[in-house]
Amino acid sequence: MTLTEQSMNQKRTFWLFVLTGMLLVLTTSGFARMSYGAVLPYMQEDLSLSISQAGLIGTVMFLGYLVTVGLSGVLAFRWGAKAVLLAGGGGVLVSMLGLAWASSFWWVCLFMFVSGAGSALVFTPLMSVMIGWFPDKRGIALGIILSGAGIGMLLSGILTPLIMQQFADLSWRAVWIFFGLISLAVLLLAVVILKNPALTHTTDTQENKPQWLKNRELTKIALLYFLLGVSYLIPNLYQTSYMLENGFSSATAGWVYAVAGVFSIVGGPLWGGISDKIGAQKTLLAAWIFAVAGDLIPVLGTHIGGFILSAAIWGSSIGGLVTLIQVKASQQVPQRYVSAVIGFISVFYAVGQMMGPGLSGWISDHMGGFASAYVFGAIIYAAGLMVTLNLSKEAARISMAAKK
Repeated sequence: MTLTEQSMNQKRTFWLFVLTGMLLVLTTSGFARMSYGAVLPYMQEDLSLSISQAGLIGTVMFLGYLVTVGLSGVLAFRWGAKAVLLAGGGGVLVSMLGLAWASSFWWVCLFMFVSGAGSALVFTPLMSVMIGWFPDKRGIALGIILSGAGIGMLLSGILTPLIMQQFADLSWRAVWIFFGLISLAVLLLAVVILKNPALTHTTDTQENKPQWLKNRELTKIALLYFLLGVSYLIPNLYQTSYMLENGFSSATAGWVYAVAGVFSIVGGPLWGGISDKIGAQKTLLAAWIFAVAGDLIPVLGTHIGGFILSAAIWGSSIGGLVTLIQVKASQQVPQRYVSAVIGFISVFYAVGQMMGPGLSGWISDHMGGFASAYVFGAIIYAAGLMVTLNLSKEAARISMAAKK
């Protein structure tokens, strides 16, 4: 085989793996978890669910994710990443088909819990597979894969009303059946395409017994993921309300929100590709700065241009920060432990997501409205920037010590 043929095979493998991974995230995160908001009003009416019950279902789904996200990396290390992510994908498939026939609040809770748990079992091992196969392209690979969640959310908003119009008798149940059939096709594709990466063995004595909590770099990266979890939902939750409060129409607020959605899809691949070129550290610093600006711009000026610019910046920065933090974490340990590391830091991210909406809501209610919530988000992002600068200093000290 010539070098040209080998290069073409490597590119083909890269795109087959990455697009399959993106489709897995699209179905198991975008369709399974993020489409809940699009289908919820119809489920709520048909099943006579109260507002508190509808909220509790979302909490149960998040709880399923939180319970398994920390375990997913350990399971992938023991059983193999592909086996775990296929099991998680199977769980998501069962949850979708179960939701299509659920007849009560408790059945919906059960299947939503399975949906959250299954999506976590897919996400972390999938990152490990991609980093293991493409260590030099981990930034763009993870970025493309993570864009699947945004694409799934966008498609669910478009497809849900169309499916319900075509299958009026089944109503919202047809949506879950449709998503389930797509998930089945993607799962079968993953069975054929994805393979566990070959493990490389080194003489590093720490490889056999990684000390997660003693790795100062890793604990700081986990803190970065926590800070991102606290802050990233703020513009997502409040941008539309903030614009309506400032006199914009609901139609204008809607298409500006769509701008953020589009940029959230391209943000991960864009920032990830840049990190492959100039390094994750420099790119992560730039992404934090952009995130701070994205939250401050609407506070400094509530005109339409400011909201559009803010939406583009925070939309792209969210996907970029998730990608870059995972890239930084994956660089701390040998490849065989990547899934465990991403599972470890994802627990902090999940806890931050749980705290962020409540904190920002309280600040908005008691400290000056939506603008104060945006300022709070900018402060959290700035804290992430400071921690990242400290990572750079520590890395420099470690490098200098190694040369002595």
